[in-house]
Amino acid sequence: MNIKTAYYVMTSSRSFCIQIVFTLNAIYYVSQAGLNPLQLVLLGTIMELAILFFEIPTGLVADIFGRKKSLIIGTFIIGSAHLLEGSIPSFWAIAMGAALWGIGWTFISGAETAWIADELENKELDITLLKGAKFSSLGSFLGIIMSVLIAIVFTVQMAILLAGGFLILIAIISLKVIPETKFISIVSEDSSSIQQMNGALKDSLSLIKGNKILISLAAITLFTGFASEGFDRLWGPHFIEGFEMNEEHAIYWFGAFYAVAFLLNIGLLKIIETYVKEHFATILVLLNSLLVITMVYFAITELFLIAAILYWVIASLRAVNYPLISVMTNKQLHSQGRATTLSLYGQLDAFGQVTGGPLVGIIALYTSVQGGIITSALLIIPTLYFLWKLRKIA
Repeated sequence: MNIKTAYYVMTSSRSFCIQIVFTLNAIYYVSQAGLNPLQLVLLGTIMELAILFFEIPTGLVADIFGRKKSLIIGTFIIGSAHLLEGSIPSFWAIAMGAALWGIGWTFISGAETAWIADELENKELDITLLKGAKFSSLGSFLGIIMSVLIAIVFTVQMAILLAGGFLILIAIISLKVIPETKFISIVSEDSSSIQQMNGALKDSLSLIKGNKILISLAAITLFTGFASEGFDRLWGPHFIEGFEMNEEHAIYWFGAFYAVAFLLNIGLLKIIETYVKEHFATILVLLNSLLVITMVYFAITELFLIAAILYWVIASLRAVNYPLISVMTNKQLHSQGRATTLSLYGQLDAFGQVTGGPLVGIIALYTSVQGGIITSALLIIPTLYFLWKLRKIA
């Protein structure tokens, strides 16, 4: 299979399955498992703690044993996590699933971008990553439709279980169809595995410390993590509880929320791919400034239709951040040790979410869900400073 085709198929099929779960899990958590706002945010905290502890070790696995193996292991673990959370609608079972999901994602996060960058030898990487993001959004869009159909015909719980099973099947098929031809292990015969891991980690830290762009991107990653977890966990309850949606209506509306959002994502990414060839930092300053304002208005509006429109704007703006930041970061990295360095950024994001998530959750519990969302919006503001600094050097 062609390298780019394999990348697009892998990312889109995985997004398809994961989105089946993500479309419905807020309904499952609130309506069937009966979780409160703090428990909802704690799920994200547990997931991000797993990412925090496993990001570097799994990045080293990808750099030593191969990116393909890491991707397959991660996909299998995520599938298992969804099977667990879908089997038992209780906080602790869902929390264990969240921890497994976080571990699985660490096997994928740095390895996937490192894999495609190596296979392409950094040629047309920006175009490929942006196009990959579009295919991923398309897969997610189809996953939304499938999730609604399964939930209507069967149940929300059944949709989550089927998605987990599909992910495990994708992992098994990937063993045969995913190519890996340009991987060079960091293993050396002159040193032990522990020494090699320590060496790779030190090299990655040195690279970041010696590069102003990478330092700023590290700060942006950290503050983005502070801001993201609260909104991810609270926007669903904001609709369900704030606008008194029952489960049947929630299934249809959540399908619509995600479907329209991903169509907008594809359109916005296409515009950026076509017309924005440079000055990514300037674009991100503008988009994230708009994001802060939109999130605040989303929290305070009492009109359902306005809230829905604002959610679609927020989802589209957030979706642009990752591919643009990813392009800016990968242009500064070398092939060997790339996955380890990317894992450091994943760890920073996880640390931000572990720190910011409980803060937002406590505020939401003792004030309101709206208060938690406003807090998340305010936590984005520091990223604007670092993006502004990057305008002339990235």
